[in-house]
Parts: sequence; C-alpha cells; structure tokens
Amino acid sequence: MKTKRAAWTAWAVVVFIGIGGSATAVAGDDNVPRISPPGSHAYGRALTEWLSIYWRWYYSGADPSQGQVGSVKLMPLPIGEYVSGGWTPDDPALLVGEIDVTLCPGTSFVLPLVAWIGERYEGYPAVPDDGAIADANLLHGVSPTLTIDGRLVVSDANEAAFYVGETHFDPIVVYPQPSPYGSVAAVFFQGTGIVSPPLPVGTHVLHLYEPYIIRDGDYLPGVSWGFVYDNTWNVTVTPHCGR
Repeated sequence: MKTKRAAWTAWAVVVFIGIGGSATAVAGDDNVPRISPPGSHAYGRALTEWLSIYWRWYYSGADPSQGQVGSVKLMPLPIGEYVSGGWTPDDPALLVGEIDVTLCPGTSFVLPLVAWIGERYEGYPAVPDDGAIADANLLHGVSPTLTIDGRLVVSDANEAAFYVGETHFDPIVVYPQPSPYGSVAAVFFQGTGIVSPPLPVGTHVLHLYEPYIIRDGDYLPGVSWGFVYDNTWNVTVTPHCGR
C-alpha cells in the first residue's frame, strides 16, 4: 500500500534558482534567493530534466559518488525520525530529520521537496502500476515552507510555479532490491523542487517544513495519509574542498 511507504516517497521539490541576473525572480524582495521558473534552463536543463536525473539517482541507490552532475550537487535527504502522530490526515505523523552537507565553492544544487512516485510491483502486469494523483489534489495536499538562511524561498504562494506533472522514466528505474512492500521499480514521478545557485563560502541552513495530506478520494477511494516533514540541511561551503 502507498500509505506504508509514504514516509520516504513524498519528497520532491526542485527549485531552479537563476544564474546571475538571467532568471526572473519568482518570490520575494531583494533579500530572497532568486528562483527561476520551470520554463527556464537553469544550468543547462529544465526543471523536468533535473527532477528526472535526481529521482533516477535516488531510486538507483543514491550512491554519493554519483551524486553530482558537473557543478550541480544532488542533495542527500535526511532520514526522518518519527516523533508523533497517526499517519492520517487529521493526525499526521511528524518526521524530523537533519543532515550535514559540505560543498565546494561554485557548486549549485538540486533539492527535492515533495513528490509522488508511481511504482511497479512484483507480479506485474497482473499487479498494476501505481496511478498518478490529480495535479490539483497533490498541490492542494502539500504546504511547503522552505527557507535558506531564514529567508523564505518556497511556500503555498509560489509552489505551483515549480510543479512538474506526471513524467515517466525512460527506461524505468529498477531498484537495487525490492522494497519491503513489494515494489521493484519507479515508473514515473510528479512533484515540485528547486535548483540553487552556489552559496557563498561559509555555513548555511536550509529548512523545510512541509505537511503532506492526502484525504480519502484525493488519490483513490478509501486511501488517505498524512505526515509532516521537518527537515534541516546544515550546509558548509569550504574553500578547502578537495584538499
């Protein structure tokens, strides 16, 4: 069941932050990081392409040695620790995670925030692949608050600008081993995310607080879930990288 894997499949917001002055700011004033819209080609690729690259890497095992494309880092995801809650829309589970990341100067990064991953299962085709969630239902069910060094980057006000609808992997992403609930491959993704320009040398904090609430009928009749991600990335950009 999808509800059993919700704690680790509901990730994907890739924010595309423009290079220099070439991108149009989507959110905020001059104190807010500039984020280019999905129609742009940040670092040579569109949002859909970056998300496809990210999720293929992630579901292929997230090998750290393969976690960079040119000067663009595929950011690792914290392992959320269950704190409280019943995994339902009215009593969502709270998952708190934190991770330390070191970057070289000049490194941009892809950071997923929320996604729905359509999977294939043991027994296919008799056991059908997952279906997509209606775009409006997914966006309605997700309420991201992403900050970089305390500055608001993504919220309900602009999340739709970074949304990518159902996008199929070609070829599908076969898992290194089946999941505990019997899935064997990722077939498609849909969701939102960011790509950030390089951060200055020093220490930075990225924080994501994101409820993910799908009510009965938003995906399938009789299926619902609720959880909240509270994740922190402690990022150090060091001039001594590689030494």
